[in-house]
Amino acid sequence: MAKSRENTLICLLLDVKEVFDHVALKQLIKILIKLKISINLINWVKCFLQNRVIDLAFNDERQKSKKISTEISQDSSISLILFLIYIRYFFSKIRAKFENLQSLSYIDDVTLYIERRNIDKNVKMLENAAKIAFTWAENNAVQFDDSKSELIHFESHKTTLNEMIILLNNTIIKSKTCVRWLEVWLNRKLNFKVHVQTKIATVTRMLHSLFRLMNSEWELNVKSEKQLYLTCVTSISDYDVEIWWNNQKSYLVKFRKLQNAALRKILGAFRTSSIDAMQIEVEISSMKMRLDQKCKNYAIWIIELSKNTLSEKEHLFRTYLNTLSNWI
Repeated sequence: MAKSRENTLICLLLDVKEVFDHVALKQLIKILIKLKISINLINWVKCFLQNRVIDLAFNDERQKSKKISTEISQDSSISLILFLIYIRYFFSKIRAKFENLQSLSYIDDVTLYIERRNIDKNVKMLENAAKIAFTWAENNAVQFDDSKSELIHFESHKTTLNEMIILLNNTIIKSKTCVRWLEVWLNRKLNFKVHVQTKIATVTRMLHSLFRLMNSEWELNVKSEKQLYLTCVTSISDYDVEIWWNNQKSYLVKFRKLQNAALRKILGAFRTSSIDAMQIEVEISSMKMRLDQKCKNYAIWIIELSKNTLSEKEHLFRTYLNTLSNWI
């Protein structure tokens, strides 16, 4: 969209350091009270964070339970929800100060971005937003990892932009040509060339490891080898294809070549064997069919998701909290 409007999109990627170790209980309780969460649920959160014990068991011997002191436990899905509640007002604070600034986040990965034509003003605004973010973090016992902070300009013209941002602690964040966010490699042109190349290299290494395992004296059967391929290889090759797959023949040829090699290895077939016959025998879809199907499923999911308005989601969330509170 920024490209169609001839604007430059600038993103600042921040990473929360040791996310589970930087949640202050008193501050979290204040936020829950501000959100008008029921007292029963607040008491349960206190108990969840404070009254924790650990048991060690080995060879049928069990040690006595021992109290442990942690901020948020890493072994519970509730911990992620509590952390998201904890940083809830961070984004509203940023948006209240900068109307044109947008934000994206996934647990501890936070992205601030702005789309405008004036590059210098964009960089200055991001720099000021970063100062507010680090100030908020310091006041709320949260830390951002400077070494993982990254800056990138998404542009369509050939001129390379080299603007940088200086943080409060004088750390300089220089603009990069490629960054990784949620295991997706994003380059300046957003053509996902680096991402696909990285995935192909990773899939190739994984296949070589599987081939060595298949050649072992354990003599894995076809069903086990197929399961290994689907679990270890396709989970890598098919990851986030919805954002880059657009029937690119050059990418398809490379992925198809790797899958064909895996099919021959699983069935012990010759190089001249029919690919279609092997796919039917092993019951594995062709590469193009699988990628197209994932994109179609994603499109259907988006359509269904858009039917639910934000107010309905908030209502469902509060209903869930009230139900949980009554159950407690």
